[in-house]
This record gives sequence, structure tokens and C-alpha cells, in this order.
Amino acid sequence: MTTATSQLTRNYLNLCYNCQDAHLCESEEQCLACWAEQGVLDEEETEAAETGKLLNLYYA
Repeated sequence: MTTATSQLTRNYLNLCYNCQDAHLCESEEQCLACWAEQGVLDEEETEAAETGKLLNLYYA
């Protein structure tokens, strides 16, 4: 499994599992557009950066 596929699978499980409209997304492009529309992709990157910053403070 490639990194991009792994990330898409992780996003799908985290972001679409409880979504009432998940059945409407039939392609990767539709999922990505939906996530971008909801702003969840940017938030995920911010959370990862914040986690990294906290780990650096803790272990530094």
C-alpha cells in the first residue's frame, strides 16, 4: 500500500465513517473535494504540526 493510498484510507475511515452523505462520494476526487470544502484537510495538517511541536517541547 502506498503512502498516498494509506493516507486516503485513514482519512476515509476518520472523516467519512459517520458522515450521512458518505454514500454520495463515489470517487477519490469527490472525497477530496468534500474534505476540502469542510476544511478538514487543513485542520489535520495543523493538528500534526501542533503534535510535533508538543513532542519536541516534551523531549527537548
